[in-house]
Amino acid sequence: MSDDWLFVYPDQDDCEPSNGYKIGGFCPIKLGDVLGDPPQYIVIAKLGFGDYSTVWLARDRVLSRTVALKILDAEQTGQSRELDILRRLEVPASVSSKDPRPVQLLDSFETTSANGVHQVLVTDVAVPLLNPDPDPSSFQPRMTKDILRQLVQTLAFLHSRGIAHGDLNPTNFGLAVRNLNRCSENMFWRENCLPRTFPLVSCSPDLDPNSFPPYLCPSMDCDLRGFLLKEFPIKGHLPSSVRILDFGSGAPYVADGSPAPQRQTPLFYAAPEVAFPEVALDDYDAPWDQRSDIWSLAIAFHDLVAAQGIYGSLSESDPKSLPHLMAALCGGVPDAWHEYIASRAFPLGTFPEPLWKKIEADFEVARADDPPGLVRLLRRMMILDPAKRPTAAELLGDPYFVCRE
Repeated sequence: MSDDWLFVYPDQDDCEPSNGYKIGGFCPIKLGDVLGDPPQYIVIAKLGFGDYSTVWLARDRVLSRTVALKILDAEQTGQSRELDILRRLEVPASVSSKDPRPVQLLDSFETTSANGVHQVLVTDVAVPLLNPDPDPSSFQPRMTKDILRQLVQTLAFLHSRGIAHGDLNPTNFGLAVRNLNRCSENMFWRENCLPRTFPLVSCSPDLDPNSFPPYLCPSMDCDLRGFLLKEFPIKGHLPSSVRILDFGSGAPYVADGSPAPQRQTPLFYAAPEVAFPEVALDDYDAPWDQRSDIWSLAIAFHDLVAAQGIYGSLSESDPKSLPHLMAALCGGVPDAWHEYIASRAFPLGTFPEPLWKKIEADFEVARADDPPGLVRLLRRMMILDPAKRPTAAELLGDPYFVCRE
């Protein structure tokens, strides 16, 4: 047992780090807690967690709806711009909830714990679009042209409100789950298996027992997908509209000329204007904007449809090869890259056709809608010069989305 552990039992991979329960840290929450002023939201299950927050499934007892509660740690509460960004992205109630959109803010308030004051963001519920569960019987919608179109529509909406997301990867795409609204908390608990819990036992008598919950709960994404499978037994049926998630990672910002934050998206989803300075020059402050989102969305499209990295295994073994792979896919080397490219021996040239033919073959194996058209769409999005990339609004007119099968 490490001397710096606060608790007896080791952390679980699918739970937030227990040492996050401290002054300025996570808000201690347990199942059945009721939050709000006046108390309104009863906590049903854990949906997930991040470096600075936990996310819970809850039932709004006043409005009879099921919601997600994102509870920020106390240190982030005074710094996060997520509330402001979500307010900017609000859609009028008169607009159909079936329309693609970012996750929607329904309410916000603050709650106080032994660790400080925590901001609580109440949003609609979405389950991850990509299912990490390998069980073939679990709910896994096929990544159709309609899903990809909805993601572009949602990104176009984001950009129209002046927001650059900066972390577009498959983990930040979800499906809205409107059908949960008809389920009371008792119905939900009855229909789902008992939650796993891991006790938190303090190692130190000096630790305030009110600063941590009695147990940790793993995320229940797979359980929620099981609920969806019961509600929608036809495999691959899309129950609702697509959502773009996570506006609190530190990446999303208002692209109004203010400096962009540092990259938050995984490196292999990052656009060339971000990735090249980082891997070649050790520059982690390269500017990016809404045009960078277009590139990241193209990489995400590939992974959603083909379920494997667009750059192949070479990128995983050697991140420094990323500029070469980008040049190979895009068929050219920017002037600023020549010295770096020449300094490293690499087996790939800059002729893109063999790579794109393999990608098209991957799409065919995955039964994608119109593999040649999808390849043309990705090539249009993956332009090394950000000034030459189409906007999200322009992409909606691409033949891939316009042409009928």
